[in-house]
Amino acid sequence: MTSCLSQTAEEIVTEISMSVMKLPWIVIEGGTDSVFFSTKRFLRKPILVTAKGWENVVGVVAKVIEENIAASVFGFIDRDYREHLGISIDERNIVISDLRDLEVSMFESDGLHRILLELGSANKLPSLPCGSVDVSQVRNAIYAVASKLGKLRYFSLKYNKKYSFKKLDFSKIINISTLELINEKLIAQLNSVSDDKIDQDFLNSALATELPEKLLDARYLCSGHDIAELFGLSLRRMWGSNNTKEVEREKIESQFRISYSNEEFENTKMFLALNRLLEEKI
Repeated sequence: MTSCLSQTAEEIVTEISMSVMKLPWIVIEGGTDSVFFSTKRFLRKPILVTAKGWENVVGVVAKVIEENIAASVFGFIDRDYREHLGISIDERNIVISDLRDLEVSMFESDGLHRILLELGSANKLPSLPCGSVDVSQVRNAIYAVASKLGKLRYFSLKYNKKYSFKKLDFSKIINISTLELINEKLIAQLNSVSDDKIDQDFLNSALATELPEKLLDARYLCSGHDIAELFGLSLRRMWGSNNTKEVEREKIESQFRISYSNEEFENTKMFLALNRLLEEKI
């Protein structure tokens, strides 16, 4: 069951406090998370409610604890870069994604192979000596580019730069034949949509920055949305022959949600943590 998608944190707390339903609640960041969790097999089927970002998720759960509201309320948020930026939160009744975000976990799953078989071109996909698709080569190629964007995301947050990554047109900053990032076009794009401006020196510093040890692992550095954008582009020419609409980010992320099996999710730490919380409140 999913609650209204447009409520504020205060409205969510009010709704929970006034509800007569005995089901537990899971507060999540956005609408696609709601789609993801609505298909999962939990010990108790929770009510899902979106809170427009991780700060509101944390705020709702904290308010429920503070006001001693009787309902069982838990939050789920993406890991992001908080631990490396010195941002601490009250993690009581909060579960954090195993990797940087849910989309990265799906990209790491067997779902990637299934999507490549569905949307890739047999004569373009890299193959192993046995003839099957070399999924690791695809994954590593996507990570190589996404890691550059991940470094810039992390570096910009570290120095409080307000760059509008959500407004980037990836088709204008990526060579879709080689999947290479075009630095000059990235700078021009960011400067056209962002409050703060970026120059080549700042980008060079970001790409050369010494990362915290954990962020040396692309699974914690790369944004799942960047990965989906890049993967979609790769399926237009490099590894497939799809038109733009067929492999836009929203459709790629939908494909991953469909391809990510319950069995794989149920073996993750994040699922076990959520299910344990639900079990404790029976």
